[in-house]
Amino acid sequence: MIERIGARQIFWGAIGLAALLRIFASIPFTVGWFDEIWQYLEPAWHLVEGPWVQTWDYRSGIRSWLIPELLALPMGAGHALAPETTFHLTLVRLTLATLSLVVVGTATALGLKLSRLHGAIAGFVAAIWFELIFFAPRALSEPIGLAPLMGAVWLLVARREAPGPRQFAAGGLLMGLSFAARIHYAPALLVLAIFTAKRDWRGAWTPLVAGGLVALGIDAAANLAMGAVPFQWAVESVRVNIVENRAAAYGLSPVTGYLTLFGFYWHLALVPLLLLAWLGARRYPVLAWMAVAHLAFHSLIGHKEYRFVLLTAALLVILAAIGTADLLRKVPRRRLMVAVAGAMAVWAGGSAALAAGNFRPNWSMEAGLADALERAGRPAKTCGLALYRPRATVAGSYALYRRATPIYVLTSPAEAARHRAAFDVVLTGPKYKDELPAGYRLESCSPPGVTDAPSCVLRRVGGCARDPAARELNDWLAAAGN
Repeated sequence: MIERIGARQIFWGAIGLAALLRIFASIPFTVGWFDEIWQYLEPAWHLVEGPWVQTWDYRSGIRSWLIPELLALPMGAGHALAPETTFHLTLVRLTLATLSLVVVGTATALGLKLSRLHGAIAGFVAAIWFELIFFAPRALSEPIGLAPLMGAVWLLVARREAPGPRQFAAGGLLMGLSFAARIHYAPALLVLAIFTAKRDWRGAWTPLVAGGLVALGIDAAANLAMGAVPFQWAVESVRVNIVENRAAAYGLSPVTGYLTLFGFYWHLALVPLLLLAWLGARRYPVLAWMAVAHLAFHSLIGHKEYRFVLLTAALLVILAAIGTADLLRKVPRRRLMVAVAGAMAVWAGGSAALAAGNFRPNWSMEAGLADALERAGRPAKTCGLALYRPRATVAGSYALYRRATPIYVLTSPAEAARHRAAFDVVLTGPKYKDELPAGYRLESCSPPGVTDAPSCVLRRVGGCARDPAARELNDWLAAAGN
């Protein structure tokens, strides 16, 4: 019966479901990873408004300006429409969530190439899988780079017809953009190119490379517009993180680290998912080899974070969905619809259970900090913000604060008393709020013991006097090497 449903209905049904779930995930602003603020939202805010928290990434030149420039478009529109709110961040998140629908569309197209049953299962799974929902609205290079990469898969793998020069040129453009967003995707991109272009040097490799060069030209122009040397960010990224091993300062894990992380987050579902992915890999071996190449490459790098292997997770889940459909094809026709409904229920229940399991803290991570920064900048007459006893990790953000005032860092009661005239609002952790000078009224605070983040907002009445002796946040970060 499912074969009677039109391919368009299956496709747009998956896109509609995915869009709805991603809208819900886009509205609350939480800081899943601080790189989201420092590497992309802050420089985008700099392009929109000016003041920004500048970290070592941009001081050392290891970041391309392409993503911040693109994010500045929806951010600027949101700020123009509602300057006294955080709508600029919501609009960025909705834009990124829309971009992520390419992943769902590609998964559905890969399934539809095999059958409508495969399309329905693959589209449904890609729409409801918790990791794809979580990362969809986040300003991180992994999900941003994933979208054009999967777009290239759509053009070069998921179409019923063999790709021609036009598809290879467009695919090369998307692959180049994916590389510019996330250079760590290079091994997976190379696997995709080898599997699809094969030995067709004229009809495949030539347009593929040409499209990639256009993408690199776009990245070069984006950096030239900011006064940066084209591709210097890529060279410096390799030099700083690999040669100088700067990334090791953020923690090291063994080669098997990612297997441990998959086991931690996928838990009891790990083995079934891998078995189903193995079944699906027989249909699309190129996707399996891309997942393996990406995982192997990152496993050789000492510093490991789960989001780094988002591409592998996405490909394994899509392949597992294809494998599920293969199993369903063996069910007798009279029982097929019940089996399909059951399979979808198991996938949805499994996704919900894993999202509420070990992955659960990510959904609300640093929500108190994000709310405190937004609250600190609400009054239009706010004239100075102080971060009292902040952690080494990010504690300030102009994109959240929204006021073009100095942000100071204070580390002792004596400093707070000496420079109190320079700021009228303070952010600090719950255990430090009673150390501040008299005259500061507590506006809001996370319950004690919930977080050590600077989530308490205190404010005094009156204006501010600029204090050159007070240490500003960017100076503090530079001195600490952050």
